[in-house]
Amino acid sequence: MIFYLRKHWYKFLKIILFYTFLGIIPGVILLGLLRFYPGLVEWLFNGALVEVLVKLGLSLYYLAVWLFFWNTWVDYYLDVWLVTNERILHLEQKGLFSRTTSELRLNRVQDVAADVKGLAATIFDFGTVRVQTAGTAPNFIFELVPDPHKIAEQIMRLADAARVKAEPIT
Repeated sequence: MIFYLRKHWYKFLKIILFYTFLGIIPGVILLGLLRFYPGLVEWLFNGALVEVLVKLGLSLYYLAVWLFFWNTWVDYYLDVWLVTNERILHLEQKGLFSRTTSELRLNRVQDVAADVKGLAATIFDFGTVRVQTAGTAPNFIFELVPDPHKIAEQIMRLADAARVKAEPIT
């Protein structure tokens, strides 16, 4: 195995910040209610049925945020690209119970291109690597991988070596 790749950590940092924002929203709303409508907050948390319903609603909200975060984490963590000296494998998790596996032999690789677009991608050195193949096979796209130029160069070297190895000796 030459590379074991997954999306750059910056992608997951954005996801964490989004779910943190979703987790803070009820607290901000509660602070706003305390500030501007203190009587309403006393009524909501007076020990009656309304308090139970508010706590149930908050619990369901946080459960939903946690479940969506967990699903996103599984999707991020289990999406991987494996590059060996003979092939490229793409293991893509789609939801919790669906997984797709794609394979490409290196001797079929025609061209490899690396793109780094944007300020964050340039600073943190991540981008997209496109592997073009011969024939009708779909191209492999490595999205948001770290150090894309190094990966593209290494894949091209491996593809050249695989083609030399696969050519018949005359």
